Amino acid sequence: MAAIDNGEINRIQQSANIVEIIGSYITLEKKGKNFFGMCPFHDDHNPSMSVSEEKGLFTCFVCHKTGNVFSFVQEYENISFIEAVKIVANKVGIELDTGYKETSKYDKHYEAVDLALKFYQNNLKSQEGLNARKYLQTRGIEDEIIEEFNIGYAPPNFDTITKLLTNKGYDEQLLIETGLSARGQTLYDLFRNRITFPIHNPNGKPVGFSARIYEDLKEAKYINTKETPIFKKGKILFNYHRAQNEARRVKNLIVVEGQMDAIRIYASGVKNVVATMGTALTEDHVKLLKKLNVTIILCMDNDEAGEKATIQNGEALTNAQVDLKILRLSGAKDPDEYILKHSKEEFLDAVNNSITYFDFKLNYYKKDKNLNKVDDISKYINQVVKELNKSNDSILIDLTVNDLAEKYGIDKNVLLNQIIKVETPKISKIEVRKEKKLSKNQKLSSVLLYYMMNDTKYIKLYEQELGYIPNEEYLEIANDILAFFLKYNYISIADFITYEISKDNYEKVLDIVDANIKIELKDAEYVGIVNKIKTWIDENKIEELKEKLVSVSDINEKLNITNEIAKMKKRMCQNEES
Repeated sequence: MAAIDNGEINRIQQSANIVEIIGSYITLEKKGKNFFGMCPFHDDHNPSMSVSEEKGLFTCFVCHKTGNVFSFVQEYENISFIEAVKIVANKVGIELDTGYKETSKYDKHYEAVDLALKFYQNNLKSQEGLNARKYLQTRGIEDEIIEEFNIGYAPPNFDTITKLLTNKGYDEQLLIETGLSARGQTLYDLFRNRITFPIHNPNGKPVGFSARIYEDLKEAKYINTKETPIFKKGKILFNYHRAQNEARRVKNLIVVEGQMDAIRIYASGVKNVVATMGTALTEDHVKLLKKLNVTIILCMDNDEAGEKATIQNGEALTNAQVDLKILRLSGAKDPDEYILKHSKEEFLDAVNNSITYFDFKLNYYKKDKNLNKVDDISKYINQVVKELNKSNDSILIDLTVNDLAEKYGIDKNVLLNQIIKVETPKISKIEVRKEKKLSKNQKLSSVLLYYMMNDTKYIKLYEQELGYIPNEEYLEIANDILAFFLKYNYISIADFITYEISKDNYEKVLDIVDANIKIELKDAEYVGIVNKIKTWIDENKIEELKEKLVSVSDINEKLNITNEIAKMKKRMCQNEES
């Protein structure tokens, strides 16, 4: 299953505390022996994911997603198994050289953008980039931040990067596809005489650029990479790859409009910040933000367009049930200007005093209304009631209704009659995987294998007493368990999941764990299961012997078969009694 040595994978897993790793993604609370949290893999409203520190496993009792620390990270981050192992290794401080490089049909595209990034970055340090560097210094962007954000300079020449990359073997069509070059009468550089800000995808790979003028020229302030096979603006948030871990640590993430806003906030020491690059939040953006499981602090520009963007983006986030706060900075047009005028401490104070999205909307609806006039009061209250109808928070509704009734002299009951009860959304049937129906003997096999995956004594008993399951699928898994035990001389479900088992068996193992994770292991019950499987084996043999008996003509052979059947039936009775 893995391109890394299984022993190394097991070492990483044993070094990782699954509660700490999963707890860095979702909030966990201890209940009894295990920890519980909201399952991120379905629309969960009650904590249904259980995490067992002892077993190194997680399982959701609703959608039945089950696995170990690697499978959680893989599923949550939507990445490959190898990448998940790397992330966990990094979190526990283990250096991992996989000796494995994932490939895709866009490898050359990524390489070209990365080479352009390095070229622009080096060019900024050259004499040619001196004026651009001075401009950054006047904006308060120090060398450390220039280095960390890989800020560069595209020279004014017509086709510098185009020639550089074609000379290195990159074909012209690829350069057009990456957005580095464009075609006129001949091929030319898209970015010229501009400061370049690389844009990375959520996994940290550079995929494009935003390029800014630094002189007083009559050109567009910014030119951005167009949509390309590797750069989808609606799927990328600027600085997300740097900000995500810090956001999980401090439990919130600041979302701003522009790259310079994000860079300014980051440079001040507040590193949990991303930028939308001037676009409204898309469904994919919201998914990226939601999976962090932190409070999102929306800080759009301090103008009318920024207010409208706050409403639009706020709706998208609240509809996705993201915990949301709103930050409006007074006395500055954007966060970049605010921090230059004030200080990190004042900015953090403003962050800590962010208001709820509901309170923001209450203030927004008062705008351009004269609340001394009956018509405007009516419009305002109707807008507030419309918002209350979206909420299922009875306390919020009661407090708001009381406040409106007191402020505007309205009968509380009149307002309450306008409030429609909002039902808690039900879990989508599509998201919940149905538990597979098993026959009696399949259930026996499933429980037997679960015991074996938990303790080596049950593996040894299986070898001594059975050594066989009359079902090909379950027998194959039993053989995999035996092979793991013989190789490593121990057993652990969490480690076994990453063993070299087939994809089909991997899914079956997860089904077995999911179906049996709540059972308490008892030696007497295991012995009973072994005896029942012995009976199953004998029943199959008896059926075979009965078929053989029909076709046999020799009287002595018939007698021998009959005696064999009798012995088996006697043994079956003894097994049932024990």
